[in-house]
Amino acid sequence: MSLLGQRFFATILLAVVLALDIHAQDEGDTIAYSLRLDEVTVLADGMTFEEYLLKQVLANAKPLKERIATLRYSVTCQLEKDIDLTKFPHRRTITFAARLAGYGPIVDALREHKHFGITMAEDVYFKKGKITTSNVRMVEMKQPLTEKQKASFLKHDGMMSDNVYDRFYKKVRQKVKELQKKRRKKQDTGLEYSGSYTSGNRTFYVVKLDNMKVHIADDCWQISRLSYQEDQNSMYYEFKEIRPGLFLLSHGTAKFYLDKAKWPKGYIAMKMQYAYR
Repeated sequence: MSLLGQRFFATILLAVVLALDIHAQDEGDTIAYSLRLDEVTVLADGMTFEEYLLKQVLANAKPLKERIATLRYSVTCQLEKDIDLTKFPHRRTITFAARLAGYGPIVDALREHKHFGITMAEDVYFKKGKITTSNVRMVEMKQPLTEKQKASFLKHDGMMSDNVYDRFYKKVRQKVKELQKKRRKKQDTGLEYSGSYTSGNRTFYVVKLDNMKVHIADDCWQISRLSYQEDQNSMYYEFKEIRPGLFLLSHGTAKFYLDKAKWPKGYIAMKMQYAYR
């Protein structure tokens, strides 16, 4: 995971979300019934039920701008780390590059505090595919920061205004393509139908894609949950039906443990909350 690029801070904390694929604590809903289907052919060519479900998701996937014209919401992002960044390899080179890119105050804050935590928030307006933000603010700090450091964190707030709806469907599409290649090579895909449950008036199907789980809403074929688990690393994202047939991200958590050789041990964690108007 590189610390370089246009969004240094997002690379440290958000790129974990985008690079891994997603976690798994199934919580909340009661399992109404569970089925175990090892090989159920729905269509020709030996297509299984889980493949049929994913095909429906991708066939009905549309960019957010085609589903809704305007949208207003607030985002709250809590970031935490417990890593001693004064001891990571190539720190001088990375720090120098980060300063050139305008992330110097952020790097300083992360290095000064082994135990680090902040909560930021902002208001977002989505219109015809374009996003504008306002009222970017620092809600909480677990350690003191200089005014320059606070201003830098609030300036580089790209993770909160990111179009996560389109990004998540893109990740699922990429994962499906990856598994399709394995299937053509007669390799184990790790693709499996895990069962279904009911919540409210909807039925949801659960499909396991290797170390990712996708919860799919029947009829509208929208994603209602995405989860990922690999060793200690975990991510969990839940989507709320804010309008009939439209599920948007309501909250998510991610925790990434650093275990690379010669790197200090520790973790980076993130929590996101979305409130729609």
